Amino acid sequence: MSPPTERILFYSLPANDLPRFDSILQTLKHSLSLTLSHFLPLAGNLVWPQHSPEPFIVYNPGDSVSLTIAKTEADFDHLLSNHVRKAKESHFLVPQLPTSDTIAPAMSLQITLFPKSGFSIGIITSHVVVDGKTSTMFLKSWASICSTLNCTNNNLPTLPPELTPFFDRTAAKDPNGLERLYVKHYGEFVRQPKILVLTPKRVISDDVVHATFELTRIDIEKLRRKVATNSTSTRHLTTFVLTYALISTCIVKAERIEPKSKIALFFAVDMRPRMGALGGLNYFGNGVIGLGEFLEAKELEEENGMAMVANKISDRIMEMEKSVKENKVVEMVEEIFGRWGREMPISKMIVAGGSPRFGVYEIDFGWGNSKKVEMVSINPNGNFSMTESRSGNGGVEVGVILPKDVMNVFSSLFYEEVKE
Repeated sequence: MSPPTERILFYSLPANDLPRFDSILQTLKHSLSLTLSHFLPLAGNLVWPQHSPEPFIVYNPGDSVSLTIAKTEADFDHLLSNHVRKAKESHFLVPQLPTSDTIAPAMSLQITLFPKSGFSIGIITSHVVVDGKTSTMFLKSWASICSTLNCTNNNLPTLPPELTPFFDRTAAKDPNGLERLYVKHYGEFVRQPKILVLTPKRVISDDVVHATFELTRIDIEKLRRKVATNSTSTRHLTTFVLTYALISTCIVKAERIEPKSKIALFFAVDMRPRMGALGGLNYFGNGVIGLGEFLEAKELEEENGMAMVANKISDRIMEMEKSVKENKVVEMVEEIFGRWGREMPISKMIVAGGSPRFGVYEIDFGWGNSKKVEMVSINPNGNFSMTESRSGNGGVEVGVILPKDVMNVFSSLFYEEVKE
């Protein structure tokens, strides 16, 4: 089954609030219960009966979400910093998502107290059930209701329209069988397509480190101008595209990959604003489509490699949008799967997780915005995460996990590219 998404949000508390953490915890738990009444599928389970052609979510009255409460003496400020540290140091802040061959919970949560500093919220979600947009909407809804409970009024909290999930599947028409197409190709990639147990979690060794890199709005504009001078036509040079191009080329150069090795660049695109059939921006579930580009390592290592990757990714997004406008989404997905098959074997896949558009640093449970957000589910084999900058300057934060010696080279390449 698709690996789950793991994320940690860190919150500091004023010194006078720390002694009353039991009260804060009760507010968090009560607001969580109220929020789940708006997101019942997250309290349910993913099942895939042998007689069913596709998996589905089952919620029964009384179903619940596993919530772990923990306390740690770990260094709060150390985990919040951007500097290099062992990647696995923060993993204990995320709960497990136990699965079996036939059933898998949609989500688990963990609240961890740092007695002298604050607390963290660790969340793990099944990527089969929800994507990053939906899990972020859930967290924002939980924070909204929790903040309301912290106020003096006694009204039952409700969700604003922008946080109210949309469940009506009658709007999500699929006359061309897009769902069946995805299920079919999933079965071709795994030997036992109806098994829901998760793939074993990658063991992270002590020499693998995590670091956070920031691009300011000025940095992004510099990258945009640099890429534009190497473009022959109008491109879709968004913050995401530019950041993805920079990070992917720096990873390949830092790892000194054999020049003829095949590199797969993979990223997800939110289809909610592009496909009216999904029923709007608050569509609950997976509203993304995976796009990819395939290149040889030497192409990313060339002098203008970053600009070349940005242009390739831009072209792929523009082709996707053209297919949507021409109602050729099924043909597009067929081509994507076909291309993956033709390009095998692949030496390395570089995957971007998260998005600077999610607004994760806006999530305030009533004690201030999050101080740091970390995506734990990225791995040292080419994955990295993206969020908006916590400073609110219109920039981007990038989380990277690499072996320590590779990280040193990556850091030098990153800052050299940005300062030019």
